[in-house]
Amino acid sequence: MKKNIHRGLVVTLSFPILIILSFITPSLNASNSNLTTLFLQDVLKAISLKQNWDLEDVKVSKLDLRKVRFGSASRVEFRVGFGKSKWVIKRSEDEEQEVGSWKKFKNEKSDFGSLVTEIGSLMGVLNTFKMEGPFELLVGGDHQLSLLLPMNISHNGLKRILVGEGITMEVRRAQEVSLIHSSGLGIPLNRSVAINKEKIKFWPFWQSMCIPLLPIQVLGAASVVAYRTRNPDAYIETTFISKDTIELLPEKCYNSHVYKERACPIDFLSSRIALLERVLKSFLGDRIRQSRSGFLKTKIKASAIIRFPLELERDIRSNDILHGKLAEWRTRPNVERMWFEVMARVESETLRPLLVKKVNPFIGVDSVSWSNLMSNVSFTNLRSVLVPSEALTLDVKW
Repeated sequence: MKKNIHRGLVVTLSFPILIILSFITPSLNASNSNLTTLFLQDVLKAISLKQNWDLEDVKVSKLDLRKVRFGSASRVEFRVGFGKSKWVIKRSEDEEQEVGSWKKFKNEKSDFGSLVTEIGSLMGVLNTFKMEGPFELLVGGDHQLSLLLPMNISHNGLKRILVGEGITMEVRRAQEVSLIHSSGLGIPLNRSVAINKEKIKFWPFWQSMCIPLLPIQVLGAASVVAYRTRNPDAYIETTFISKDTIELLPEKCYNSHVYKERACPIDFLSSRIALLERVLKSFLGDRIRQSRSGFLKTKIKASAIIRFPLELERDIRSNDILHGKLAEWRTRPNVERMWFEVMARVESETLRPLLVKKVNPFIGVDSVSWSNLMSNVSFTNLRSVLVPSEALTLDVKW
């Protein structure tokens, strides 16, 4: 551990005596609310494990809310299966590279827990994306969809929307989106091909729809805007299949025995799926051709990312190993403080640490008793000395 003099006053007298007075800067205590402790619990566990500390000896010393920064990122996961073989392909969790820009609150916040909750609600959603029909849109959980159509027509409380050919839909503020291609992996997953009706068993069929539908599920209180791709202002004919299921009808229907497996309807996923196809063909071409059937499930989830500096204080009164390294004349410290730079993902009511980095070591303050400085000299044996004013110098060491 580095030894240094911390904010002391050095007074030089006519005889060789050095007086060291240490001053401790008041710390900025972090909020001790239960919510703050709950959010930081996983962060403290990760740091304690990495530093080989006892978690019970660690507590937050400083947490400056003015230095909190936040942003958003997305994670993509592919699940591929054919025959009895299944693979999960995840993108590397380097969210720091995916955060477009770091933001900060203009108004000061007083509580860390409420700040994290607000960041999660603001940044934990996907950017607006477009999908081109035909497909079936479902919403998971207890959430419902709101739909806006041309001519200022709107519908609320929807759980399911059947979108026909030639209709584009914009999805806003969704937390997660997933879709499944259940087809023969021997043919490209992202290519339009003609398929016989009897061979398609995984798609839902509705008598009012002319073409099979690719199921797409979203999570979160999303809102959607639908319009015809070629004529955005044109009227869209609709019909309600049930109270919470609406159907957006296409302008024309296909032959009853020929259907199309369209390219991925989500615009920003098409290139990624095409890349995955090439990788699968390169490494698993023979297995794919032998199996001739399988599935590809794609899931994209939004993440709110937060970054902040954190000072921790550790009780080291019972640390015999650390005390054994100190010289006998040094005062045994009771606590040790260290600064960390933390980047974490907001998940429900906790923070999942992604990156924890120690930014600078603790600088200890060496202090000694007056008797050690003066050895065996007694003040009663010193005669009175008149010190001229110019002989006294005062030097502040910061």
